[in-house]
Amino acid sequence: MLNKAIPKKNKISIFLTEIIRIKDVAYWFSTSLLGFILGISILSITKYFVSLLIFTISTFFSISFTFAINNYYDIESDKNNPRRRNVNALALGEISKINEIILNLVFLAIPIIFCIIYQDITIIIVCILLLFMGWVYSAPPLRLKGRPIIDIVWHFFGFFLIILWGALFTGQINNTILLVAISAGIFSCIFQICNHILDYDYDNKSGTTTFAVWAGLDTTKTVLKIFIWIHLFVIIPIILLYSMHYISTIIIVLGGVGVGIYKSKPKNISHSKKHSFISFLFYFTISVYISCALYHILSLANIPPLHFFDVIIIR
Repeated sequence: MLNKAIPKKNKISIFLTEIIRIKDVAYWFSTSLLGFILGISILSITKYFVSLLIFTISTFFSISFTFAINNYYDIESDKNNPRRRNVNALALGEISKINEIILNLVFLAIPIIFCIIYQDITIIIVCILLLFMGWVYSAPPLRLKGRPIIDIVWHFFGFFLIILWGALFTGQINNTILLVAISAGIFSCIFQICNHILDYDYDNKSGTTTFAVWAGLDTTKTVLKIFIWIHLFVIIPIILLYSMHYISTIIIVLGGVGVGIYKSKPKNISHSKKHSFISFLFYFTISVYISCALYHILSLANIPPLHFFDVIIIR
């Protein structure tokens, strides 16, 4: 019997899924875009067109650099990790190290160049800081991802900073942005800890020192619960202040609850209750952030809120 030839992957597909991890890039980018939306002070395309263009280009390549450099330094460990191997072109042997280095340098240069063109010293500094954080997270000798606790702290400040990064392009950082940035930072920590728990067996056998390996699985699960409670404590004010004032924002949150319940239904025996709740928490939190952004847009459009809910919240 003739062996069927394995079809070659499209180079564009390899670039998007195995070099820059487009799904993760899109998630991080949308988080930063939330900061941009919350920072605008007027609904004007002309006022923010240049800012949005520079923001989009510099943010996309900054985040792409973070994931590409991670793939470069994780090639050996990713080869043996089924959860990581298929998103690392180097581990799959589909790109050479020299080509990966060239791409990383391009990803590094583009955001810096565009931020210099933008001529805002604060944005240039923060851009360099974001790129530096992306580098030290994966690259030795610091390699923060291999340092328990610091790894979790990095994720908090990473997401906190990319919310502020988006807002910087609008020239405004307000209390709403700070509150959402804190929430996003905690939210990021939750999912990083979840990743450690999911990779515990592999990391423990391979000698990879994650927080879960360092602290133990039971302690890590306890820490996860603490972060979840902190996250819920922080997100409640966001819901009360921004999600309960328009019918559309309420519908979005309720929709997130519905999708979260549907997605959290057990799919197999290994699908634990904790896994189900994390899945629910993801869709619920995303819906709250979207409702917050919509609230800001509707407010700028001078659309009157539902005073009925205002009265309830004030009382």
